[in-house]
Amino acid sequence: MKTIDFSTILASSVHDVKNSLTLLINKIDEISAITADKKNKSELEQLQYHGKRISSHLIQLLVLYRIEQAHYFANITETGIKDFLNESLELYFPLFAQKNISITIQCADELYWYIDRELINGAITNIMNNLYAHAQSAIEITAYTENNRFVLQIKDDGNGYPEEVLHSRTSGQQKNFSFTSSNTGLGLYFSEIAAEMHQNNGKSGAITISNDGINGGGCISIDLP
Repeated sequence: MKTIDFSTILASSVHDVKNSLTLLINKIDEISAITADKKNKSELEQLQYHGKRISSHLIQLLVLYRIEQAHYFANITETGIKDFLNESLELYFPLFAQKNISITIQCADELYWYIDRELINGAITNIMNNLYAHAQSAIEITAYTENNRFVLQIKDDGNGYPEEVLHSRTSGQQKNFSFTSSNTGLGLYFSEIAAEMHQNNGKSGAITISNDGINGGGCISIDLP
């Protein structure tokens, strides 16, 4: 019996699903553009958000597969960070405004760093998707350089990370997945890989999480060499 290459079949299936989902999202965009009723428009925006969230996860699965197969190489280019952040967050400004959650960005206009735009955008997408469910009224995004490293820090005023999540990361313990709560940990795992793909002079990027956010909320930092 022929051996089934399940990983390749899964990757191909994910690619096909993503293509169909893209068509669906584009159709929702078209309907939203001609919809005047505010309530209907708001509901369509919710559909857009969740559709793009699913599409983002599928893309990340494909990227992780390509990395595992040694078919993905980080495309590190010099990037204007402030413009990059505004582009990455463009979808989220109106969505969070609907929930009365403010997003503030502190980043110098002249800040440039060498990053893989797609990988870091994927990490930001994961973080913002998580904050859409957990932030209460404010998100603060700060980008700066320190000790010849680039730091992107995102804080929120939610309830913070559960103790078991913080403990599992500091102890190196395997994180338990919870499919009943839809918390598979894929987003954080992808973000960690995205950071680690940034390497310079023998140093790699890293992700740190804590509850040093706004009023004890969550804080996640992407630290790149």
